[in-house]
Amino acid sequence: MLLHPGTGMESLNDYKIRIGKGGVVITTLTAEDFNGEHDQRSWLYVLILHLVSIWAAVTNFTQALFIKTFKKRKSSFGKILWEMGRDSEHVSSFFGDRFSQINHQTISGAASWRSLDIVYNYHEKIKPQLNGGIESWLTKYWIGKLENRQAIANRLKIVVNLLTKAFAEFADESEIRIVSMASGSAQAVIDAMLRCPHLNIKAVLIDIDRTALVAAKDYADENGFGDRFAFVEGTTGVLEKVCQEFQPHIIEMVGFLDYRPTPQAIKLINKIKNCLPENGIFLTCNINYNREKIFLDWVMLWPMIYRNEDQFEELLLKGGFSPQNVYIVYEPFKIHGIGVCQN
Repeated sequence: MLLHPGTGMESLNDYKIRIGKGGVVITTLTAEDFNGEHDQRSWLYVLILHLVSIWAAVTNFTQALFIKTFKKRKSSFGKILWEMGRDSEHVSSFFGDRFSQINHQTISGAASWRSLDIVYNYHEKIKPQLNGGIESWLTKYWIGKLENRQAIANRLKIVVNLLTKAFAEFADESEIRIVSMASGSAQAVIDAMLRCPHLNIKAVLIDIDRTALVAAKDYADENGFGDRFAFVEGTTGVLEKVCQEFQPHIIEMVGFLDYRPTPQAIKLINKIKNCLPENGIFLTCNINYNREKIFLDWVMLWPMIYRNEDQFEELLLKGGFSPQNVYIVYEPFKIHGIGVCQN
């Protein structure tokens, strides 16, 4: 079984752990374990966040109602709200993205690699650009301070640690093969590969968004891995064919379960399990309920399928993995859980 994704520790015994209802080991890391973030917001910040979210809910729902009623749109309210959020011309919140282009880009790019690039790399790419004024203040207040932004950045660091350890599991292989499903810009895969220069790692990236694959190719080329990657534009429907030809040791799918209803998610996990060899590794994640959910729902117009610890555990087990071959790691906010499954 894989080592725990901490700071070189060899077992779970040094971590706060519990055993889930299905027998899976579930542990929560501290920020110090992986150089993460854990700046918890005050009750006042959370109160303001909820008030802003309620205001945005009223205005956005009113606009959606107008579109459905007077523009005769047959789509559901949910779909109309989703399209509004992804519209680069739509202002979701007067207090959120009207005066901050970065906030606006994060909202319009939600669920895509563009938004993830902002939140993953906020400290490196975004914060140095903020030089004062209302736009700078609003960006720092929302994107900078959100616990969800910190949690997503934490998720990236933990996934990189996990992938690095997963690669080490197959160090004796002449070639280590990984498939990244709904890969986005594949930052985690490439960052993990950078930690393993001595290993011959090959990757296939699958994503329905061509711009994500282009961004991934650019990042791979930038780091000297251009010849190790193949890119497939497609949905989960191509997974079995790709795996039949490529025969991966590892399949990584981070973020996609947040959009899959339970029956489809279980079916997909089972398909992934059947694509892996004996001792093959599947790495995935799911977002947990949290006190900023209202902000993601109504300011960012970013609907996701939230699952608590037990629901996430149940998903992996119903997908076919044995409890003794699964563990779940939560980052300090317990917003994002990362599941590691071995065949």
